[in-house]
Amino acid sequence: MLSCPSCEFENTDSQRSCEQCGQPLQRWRVIDIPAPGVAPSAIIPAAVDGSHSYLDADQRYRLIDPPSGIFSSEPAVLMVLDCRPEATSPLQALQQAWLETPTLDPANEPLAATVPAPAYPYMALQADYFPIIPELHNAWSTGDRTLLLIEDRSIWLSLGMGWAALDEPLQHIQWLFETTLLWQALAPWHGQATLLNPQRLALSENSLLCLTQIDQETNQSPPPLSALGQMWQALVDSSSTTLPPAVQALVDALIKGTVLNLNHLQDTLAEMAQTYQEPMPNLPDTTWSDTEAIAPGPEAELDMPLNDLDLESDAVFDTQEIAEDEGSGGIEAPTMVLPMKLANLDDAGQSHVGQQRHHNEDWFFTQTQLHRVSSPQGTVLRSKGLYILCDGMGGHASGEVASQLAVRTLRDYLTQHWGDHLPDQSVLAEAVTTANQAIFDINQSNATSGVGRMGTTLVMALVHNLDIAVAHVGDSRLYSYSKRRGLRQITLDHEVGQREINRGVEPALAYARPDAYQLTQALGPRSKEDLFPSIAYHEITEDTLLLLCSDGLSDNDLLERHVNSHVTGLLSSRANLESGVAQLIDLANEKNGHDNITTILVRIKLQPDMTSLAGL
Repeated sequence: MLSCPSCEFENTDSQRSCEQCGQPLQRWRVIDIPAPGVAPSAIIPAAVDGSHSYLDADQRYRLIDPPSGIFSSEPAVLMVLDCRPEATSPLQALQQAWLETPTLDPANEPLAATVPAPAYPYMALQADYFPIIPELHNAWSTGDRTLLLIEDRSIWLSLGMGWAALDEPLQHIQWLFETTLLWQALAPWHGQATLLNPQRLALSENSLLCLTQIDQETNQSPPPLSALGQMWQALVDSSSTTLPPAVQALVDALIKGTVLNLNHLQDTLAEMAQTYQEPMPNLPDTTWSDTEAIAPGPEAELDMPLNDLDLESDAVFDTQEIAEDEGSGGIEAPTMVLPMKLANLDDAGQSHVGQQRHHNEDWFFTQTQLHRVSSPQGTVLRSKGLYILCDGMGGHASGEVASQLAVRTLRDYLTQHWGDHLPDQSVLAEAVTTANQAIFDINQSNATSGVGRMGTTLVMALVHNLDIAVAHVGDSRLYSYSKRRGLRQITLDHEVGQREINRGVEPALAYARPDAYQLTQALGPRSKEDLFPSIAYHEITEDTLLLLCSDGLSDNDLLERHVNSHVTGLLSSRANLESGVAQLIDLANEKNGHDNITTILVRIKLQPDMTSLAGL
């Protein structure tokens, strides 16, 4: 049984949150590494409180089934329950520094001074190899051991079981190729022995090869490339599957030591994958997942059928260059360009009136469609997502009318004009112009003028597989967050201050104007001749979180100041986007609260695409 650290209710071991109080039951896997030359011994709890033992003196990490007896010289594995799951990782600042500077040298980084060396590869590889490398939560050393707290992947499907269950040559070749990428990545950290231990290799829910932990052998020579071939052969021998003759011949040559260059090995695997590729048919055996949300009004039942689409992506991911020739002085392999494909797309949105307004003039719409096509050549996930956010303006609830009308008009227009590819710039411009005209016509018929004319801002993102189109008018924003590039503001506000900056005025002077935050563009107040929407196209090349928001959330650089606590963690597949949106709304109410608050989160997850490698 698992005792909740908040209310002490006894939960079953499989529970992820307390059945009584709802508190998350966050577990961490503890890697207990004895210091060199120190005789291994059972861990002594740093603190004991009643019937509970703790790994640390601060009593944050409660031991689950505390161990007894003597350990072997091999690193032991323990489990702890985090008694403060809402608190951030103690290593967050160092991890963020490493994400911002992938070439960071821990020897010259003050934040790394107290962090043990076995923690370094987990942090260094997160930027380029998330989620392949498990998350590191905490790490410290005592006099006789090093303790690493990492993500628990004990229930993940092992590579061996996945290999035996799926007798598909192309998938097997992809997993072999992925081990070569990890062989490359782990080399600078003396971690290649990790790949020789089947217990360290697991599969994500999208069949991506991942590690359960990293084994370092800093005092030994790196294993030869032939050892990787021996692991491959053991993988085959442990199942009832057989490799295609050409692949088996490559494994045999690798074991014999006649294949010494990793780059050549990767190229050969890519060429072999080509023989198992066939054009993806339009199969009737497909699964659609379609979710839609409209808020805050009563029309959540509205339907927006979207057409089928084709997967078209040239996204690439560069792994580091590395000298790799086991038999000679080393040959620098060219940078490996790894195509990526969509692994998952999900979204969440929420709107709140704020602390000072009497009614909500914001409106938003989300729709995500996932089309999964499966065949013997593998599974392709096709996506189509439409995300619209409008912040209305105008007296006597006119802002609500404007924002709702804009969303409906854009939705209906794109239903008719979005086919097998992202709409081009002229189509998106016409969609925005149509929404503007719908509001403008009402203003004209009501003979309103000045502040009495209703209008709305707009930020809209169209996601089509790995391509994104963005249209915006006004000061509602689109941000993106990724491990490599951090938080970025994608759109620039259409307001007087930003206009002056664009003209070359210093930002401090531009925003010293009393009218600095006055909008220069909006939907509805003026005719289409005076409307100039910003339209841009982007390509997704890594796991990315999109964040659309009204100024109730973005004001006062709120996201920039709280990115680590409220944005970073949402990129993880394990993070609940609905909870993340709610926490952002709460943050805005606490720190801003002067305006309506609306946000949409869109999480795009990728994985390597082996089927495209042979064409590189």
